[in-house]
Amino acid sequence: MKLNELFDNTVFLLGAGASMEADCLMSSNMLDLLSKKINEIPADFKPYCEFKDGFKELYKIVKSSLSYQAAYKGISVGNELFYTPNIEDFILILRKILNKDYLIPEPLVGSWSEKLLVLELKYSQKGNIFQSFLDFIYYCVINWLTPENYDKANELLEPVKKLLEETNDEEFYINFFTLNYDLVFEKVFNSSDSRPLNNGFSNNIWDATSFNIPNAKINLFKIHGSLDWFKKEDETLSMPEHATAFNDLDPTEISPHLILGYENKLFSVDPFFSLLQEFIKKLDKANLVVIIGYSFFDAYLNNILIKFLNSTDSKKLLIVDPKFAKMENANEFFTNYLKLIQADASTLNIDNYKTLPSSKITFYKTDNDDISGAKKFYTDFFSNKCQKLKDIYSELAKEDEPFL
Repeated sequence: MKLNELFDNTVFLLGAGASMEADCLMSSNMLDLLSKKINEIPADFKPYCEFKDGFKELYKIVKSSLSYQAAYKGISVGNELFYTPNIEDFILILRKILNKDYLIPEPLVGSWSEKLLVLELKYSQKGNIFQSFLDFIYYCVINWLTPENYDKANELLEPVKKLLEETNDEEFYINFFTLNYDLVFEKVFNSSDSRPLNNGFSNNIWDATSFNIPNAKINLFKIHGSLDWFKKEDETLSMPEHATAFNDLDPTEISPHLILGYENKLFSVDPFFSLLQEFIKKLDKANLVVIIGYSFFDAYLNNILIKFLNSTDSKKLLIVDPKFAKMENANEFFTNYLKLIQADASTLNIDNYKTLPSSKITFYKTDNDDISGAKKFYTDFFSNKCQKLKDIYSELAKEDEPFL
């Protein structure tokens, strides 16, 4: 099986867990650290130092509301609780506070909270405390997603780099779709001398037609945006050399274009709309989806995956996630977990696909039956010219319905 056929039939989807071994922080850990970052704001760090005490109070208010929601939401299977609030949930609440006068039913049922009104009035002379807090969280998130160096990222993706070097004379495209904002892939693969990775930008301008270009073997589709993207009027641009699009001192000047802290992630504007269309197109041609480090908390994305997997018997899902893989009856456990997420009505998503046969799912383990994450997976599946991935297709081709 040639590599171009292999990668035409395989789609990779990456969640936050795929970047964890590159020293990028998980969103659930970010929320715990936010309180510490607020306490450490230096006295001369303007404009945030002027709101430090207000940030502390606002953190308590929002965090307590999220804790209540988490207990009420209660996404668990057996005794295992799978939903805990994260930084994205926190930002969602903060955005609602910022726009409280325009949201229904909030203006109809009350003033949200007297404590919020007191904070707003107390800091009104210094600016909008809610917007300043949002800017400060963006500042923190960017730092948490930017390693001090990319040594661990290079180690993580070394097997993929080696594959590209060993197959320089072969033509293929590896399609990585990611929900992550970090620049791990870009920093590892692209440099001033070589650019084997294409992210959909031509001369730093978004161009949906620029994928599958000569000399680039990796298509990176960043479904929820990227730290190096920014918006200028109705156009999305990227920073030269994948620099971060953020001004610490004046976030209003430039800020990353991200789907972060929004209840509805199904955006009908580009690049997001085109990227999601590309995901659906690639799935239509594929027979295997490899999902690395994704929590499955995006119902709209789950709908696309469930529809794809149920379209024919030959469609399969390989999940790289140590938390699930270590469990007894992992397949049944996972399908029940997915049903709970898809049935959750807290965001008014009441019409989601919920049924996925457990036979569709395989969890990644090493040859020794060890539980491992992204780094070990890349080593196993991209070494020896992806022989282990080819073996999966050989096994699936033996089933009653032809796989390829």
